[in-house]
Amino acid sequence: MPAPVAIDRAAPLLMLPGTLCDARVFAPMLAALNGGPAMAGRTVHHGTMTGYDNVHSQAGAILAEAPPRFIAVGFSLGAIVALHIAARAPERVAALVLIAGNARAVPAADCPMRRAIADLAPEDLVGNVLWPRSVAPSRLNDAALRASIIAMARAAPPDTLRQQTELALTRNDKRARLASMAMPALVLGGARDAIAPPLLQQELAGGLPCATLRMIAEAGHFLPLEAPDACATALGDWLTTGHTPIERSSPMEVS
Repeated sequence: MPAPVAIDRAAPLLMLPGTLCDARVFAPMLAALNGGPAMAGRTVHHGTMTGYDNVHSQAGAILAEAPPRFIAVGFSLGAIVALHIAARAPERVAALVLIAGNARAVPAADCPMRRAIADLAPEDLVGNVLWPRSVAPSRLNDAALRASIIAMARAAPPDTLRQQTELALTRNDKRARLASMAMPALVLGGARDAIAPPLLQQELAGGLPCATLRMIAEAGHFLPLEAPDACATALGDWLTTGHTPIERSSPMEVS
């Protein structure tokens, strides 16, 4: 069996949240990790996902403020930006953690609709329009989960939704670049994700040369909030034990 590829034990985590999210989207997962061996001596930094309306400028701004070398942990739009950062500055990215990510570009035919819904009130978008696709079917009546997602949207600075919509729409298709991203990568997906479904997670993990795929059972798109303990287990195990090449062909489902 090939030897595991170790993860840099000193590299800080750089957290990149999704659309209309903030550090709270990672808080339960990080709380579950805190005090464990994976976090021993490791610091956590939170990247800013606002201020620019194209993904290349946003990636550059994040790099300007980031530690010299880091593990990029991106959720949803944050995972998309993390891929752009890894392609732009691979020497600074010790490892990648892509949660509910997507290497594809937005189809041109979808752009007018995406821009139109960006005119909605942020809390209406996440709490009503996107809610049925944002979580697993079993969590659709979870009022506390819905309220936590709406609270982040309401707290977002003015113009965030428009800017982040443009971040998503200006991204490049990264599938052809995945093979050049040789750093260890963890791809975390929700088995019931309707926005970034398992097929896209398998595509990411299959394209990255040093990727481990973990699918979280009965979780939807907001898996860090729906299943923080399972996400923490998958992330903690990977940070501690590293990537084993044989795992590429045998994704594990974590409950």
